[in-house]
Amino acid sequence: MLLDISRLRTVVVDVNRRVEPEAFADLTDDFRVAGPTELVGTVRREKGTHVVLHSRVTSAMEVTCGRCLESYVVPFSADVETRFVPPAEFARVTAETAAKAGLLTAGAVADDEDEEDEDIEPVAEGHVVGLAEYRDEAIDLGDVIREQLYLALPMKPLCQESCKGLCPVCGANRNRETCQCQYQWEDPRMAVLAEWKSRNEKT
Repeated sequence: MLLDISRLRTVVVDVNRRVEPEAFADLTDDFRVAGPTELVGTVRREKGTHVVLHSRVTSAMEVTCGRCLESYVVPFSADVETRFVPPAEFARVTAETAAKAGLLTAGAVADDEDEEDEDIEPVAEGHVVGLAEYRDEAIDLGDVIREQLYLALPMKPLCQESCKGLCPVCGANRNRETCQCQYQWEDPRMAVLAEWKSRNEKT
């Protein structure tokens, strides 16, 4: 999923890629890509060695509900802006970008902070631009997509807000069936007192 940027100059070039789910078969987390993923946008080279990718990533993930353990599909679409720089510039640009966003003090930037870098655009308030490396005059679009998949992954997956989960006694899915199990939670901290009470009642 490499995008060749060796011939990219200052003009804006359209990017349109469709990636089948098999390309993400190596992902070992608690989800899988459930259908084709599309990345549509533009890429341009700014003064010097920086390359900016504006794109929209659209896909769907199959995840497991945290209550009933059933699988369900989560569609998502995300607008992505990523600035790519060569490895030799990555640390410096990271520090400068963080300082402009107020995440670092001015002293944390490299010693040449007085030199103005025309390649770095001011970061608008509330606007976050991703930063990544490119190597051998190529951008790995697969890495861009993978990052968005992880960002879109629900922290607490639920197939529906009203999911009833599983019966703690027989394991039945309460969304599909009704069991006759009676379950009452008992505080384990009271177990000793309950045992003492039971012995006294017998005597």
